[in-house]
Amino acid sequence: MPDNTNGNGNGRGNGFALVNVPGSDRVSASFKERVVQIADDLGTNPNFLMAVMSFETGESFDPAKRNPVSGAVGLIQFMKPTAQGLGTTQEALAQMTAEEQLDFVAKHFKPFKNRVRTLEDAYMAVLFPAAVGKGASHVLFRKPSLRFTQNSGLDINRDGVITVGEAADKVRAKLGAAGAGVGQTLRRGSRGPEVQRMQEELADIGYLTRAQLQTGPGIFGPQTEAALKNFQRDNHIEAVGELDAETQAAFDELNAGVRTGSRGNVVRGLQDRLVEVGAMTVAQVASGPGLFGPQTDAALKTFQRNHGIDPTGVLTDQTYQALLLATHAAMPRADLQNSTSVETVLPESGVGYVTFNREPGGRDQFGRASTVRAVQHLGELWHDRHPAVPVAVGDMSRRGGGPFPPHASHTDGRDVDLRPLTNNGRNEPTNVDAANYSHALTRELILLLREGLNPEVIFFNDPLTISEGLTRRAAGHHNHLHVRFR
Repeated sequence: MPDNTNGNGNGRGNGFALVNVPGSDRVSASFKERVVQIADDLGTNPNFLMAVMSFETGESFDPAKRNPVSGAVGLIQFMKPTAQGLGTTQEALAQMTAEEQLDFVAKHFKPFKNRVRTLEDAYMAVLFPAAVGKGASHVLFRKPSLRFTQNSGLDINRDGVITVGEAADKVRAKLGAAGAGVGQTLRRGSRGPEVQRMQEELADIGYLTRAQLQTGPGIFGPQTEAALKNFQRDNHIEAVGELDAETQAAFDELNAGVRTGSRGNVVRGLQDRLVEVGAMTVAQVASGPGLFGPQTDAALKTFQRNHGIDPTGVLTDQTYQALLLATHAAMPRADLQNSTSVETVLPESGVGYVTFNREPGGRDQFGRASTVRAVQHLGELWHDRHPAVPVAVGDMSRRGGGPFPPHASHTDGRDVDLRPLTNNGRNEPTNVDAANYSHALTRELILLLREGLNPEVIFFNDPLTISEGLTRRAAGHHNHLHVRFR
């Protein structure tokens, strides 16, 4: 076997130096070398295996460790059928040394060769093999179900679903306790599963689009660097564009759930955005900057309610992205603004606009980031003129684009339906022949669209706006404006 140790019994495999996960001081140098060899054969990071074994054995790395409830035994808590499938027994495993039992750890992981790309994959190979490769956001259990009830403690953000990421949270904490994360700092030029995990984290909260992810998964290039810098700036971290310990800690904090009692830079960034959307005042933040107290909790719940999000008071990925989208300075960035990805949902309401006939979760109101921002900007412009009469926004696109019956278009995230304005100030149905229709206000809205946002076309069957060349006729468009942005 080649010499791949650093002289301290800390191996290096696939470019990853072993870090000191809790309990690793209890094992020998030869144990660590064998873990590195197993990881090399699997094409994965040896720290993932060390973290799983640290967690499964309660940080003891005891090959005879037994779970008093399930009866599982050993380094990865082999169940009886698992042991039998590997050609051994639980009793035999318990009599082995830690080094000897690693042969059966390797045998268990062998079917997942080149598939253990993240820490979650490593843990799922032990806990729930069918979820290997599904990603951190893959749902394992939903409420109500027996499996959810049995594992309810894993529902970190209390949203009624348990994801792969949540299930692996305590395993990842073993790497966090080691201080150095996965044993290397990620920067431009880095490659591998941890880069891909970071990219997925950035996409989950709105700094990368799913389309951008597909251009270089696992490759730390300029797009990833720019997205990471934006995340760092928004969370009061020096924008070096590298995944250092402070930035990893911020991701870990978000994954654990930022809530009442949390404190630090991520809370400061949250408070910045709550101030910008008008949910908190500068004076309120000044009373406890970086401290998630009752005022921050109330403001976050208000924002969540106003945007169709379950008001848990926890900063979930959905809430983070909605806040990011609702603020002027943070989102969308230039790279997202030019994206054709239909992955951004319009918040349920905002400055100068409301939504109508909205499906749960805004399923009918996804668009390109540029389209969503255009709608928000239209609301802001309109609010300056008519603060008491919001624009009403209807159908846009489905997430990811594609067919949206009964619409002939609304397929690529550029189309938005708006209600004509009424003469009574209420958000209610109307049409060009109705008594409550306001031609004057609707014409003003159309002019504002054309002057401020330069759409590609506006379909609306008001004979007067058609005669002026402001709108175009289309069947079925007497009761709504169909705006297609460029």
